Amino acid sequence: MSAPAFDLQSHSLHSDGDLPVADVVANAAEAGVELLALSDHDTVDGVDEALAAGALHGVRITPATEISAVDGPYEDLHVLGYGIDHRSALLQERLADARADRERRADAMAERLEKLGFAVDPAPIEARKAAGKPVGRPHLAQAVLDHPDNAERLVEEGHESVSTFIPAYLIQGKPGYVARTHPTVEEAIGWIHDAAGVAVWAHPFWDISEPDEVLAAVDRYSAAGLDGVEVFYTSHTEEQTLLLADRCAELGLLRTGSSDYHGPDHRLFSRFRAFDLHGREPNLGPIAHGTLAAPARGGDGLCIWLTGLSGSGKSTVGRIAAGELRDRGYRVEMLDGDDVRQNICDGLGFSREDREINVRRIAFVADLLARNGVVTFVAAVSPYRRPRDDARARMGARFVEVHVRASVETCEERDVKGLYERARAGKIEAFTGVSDPYEEPLSPELELDTESESAQDSAARLVELVEARLAERAEAERAAAG
Repeated sequence: MSAPAFDLQSHSLHSDGDLPVADVVANAAEAGVELLALSDHDTVDGVDEALAAGALHGVRITPATEISAVDGPYEDLHVLGYGIDHRSALLQERLADARADRERRADAMAERLEKLGFAVDPAPIEARKAAGKPVGRPHLAQAVLDHPDNAERLVEEGHESVSTFIPAYLIQGKPGYVARTHPTVEEAIGWIHDAAGVAVWAHPFWDISEPDEVLAAVDRYSAAGLDGVEVFYTSHTEEQTLLLADRCAELGLLRTGSSDYHGPDHRLFSRFRAFDLHGREPNLGPIAHGTLAAPARGGDGLCIWLTGLSGSGKSTVGRIAAGELRDRGYRVEMLDGDDVRQNICDGLGFSREDREINVRRIAFVADLLARNGVVTFVAAVSPYRRPRDDARARMGARFVEVHVRASVETCEERDVKGLYERARAGKIEAFTGVSDPYEEPLSPELELDTESESAQDSAARLVELVEARLAERAEAERAAAG
């Protein structure tokens, strides 16, 4: 399997990377990265620079950050936030608080190192603080490595770089280490969700070694609202990757990946796209759409995607259900395939490529409505599975697929526009059900057989499904709130 064209973790001078943001993006473009996340630790200061550089180099950028978090005995876990509103004042305030805790921790570790006999140059540390940049263990370690008074001892102990000094002194259980106090993993997830983002646990096996402990943590964080796991990672073995991929599939979590790029001269993280899928498929969900933030939590928005042959009754059933829900006080909109083609897809034909473009555009609009609390009915033939699956990945739990089933013969009998007749006469090319295939949904949330039940009965079943889904989500949100 070829290397993926995405890389969802990279770092710049705004945290512990070696390069300015523009150089990070330029190197990603040169390496063939098409979707990139600049995920500096506890800051979003480089995101606007990344977006500008991405536009210049043709790389889609998803706004991101990597939040350091704690969870009981695990004192340095990382939660990635993708698709966040990086201009959110609340998010920036929370990240500043996290950086302040990092500074407190860095000062405490500097004191410990000095008690251990090391000289620590305060100038670069204070310069980062003054610039509002996070201070982490790599910067503290470099301040020790660069001080001439430490040269002889460092040679004796074999420390030529940050990569050897940190494991010897600045990790849990080592004499210079000081633990973080907050945020917890659950708090980090909440920060990301409040900023309309997707929360992903970064490199699980980098921080926890035992497989059973990792899986237990995945289960626990999933219950707390985690959206995905960084399954594919430069240091993950095949066994670890497959273990994570399987558990994420069971729990319905996203499966992301990265090379954790820090710069071309970094000992471990120096090359983009340097991670292996080991034969498994990633699932990026809404992250795949670059700057589009994830669906907002809360509210009562859903996308009810009605798919089926032309004449199966999609629009009729959808409009009846939409009217009933509107009468019950819900905010409802209807995106009918014919209306959409006339207003936002005019000029598209009926080739496979044009049909897929049509579905992507409908999904974009439906997502905007649904994540703003609107129950949105889509009535579109949408004959191919992949675009429908892409729409599901974009919207996650807000997407509900409904197969409106009727035979070609029945649809042809109902055809007041004469489309089937024209298609059979060769006047319409690539007509679904006649000269082009319809790929039925494999696991729709609901099937409506409009040959065996009336449109009113089908609509009643649809309304029942919508209200049940909304009730489930409301209950889940109450439980998450405590």
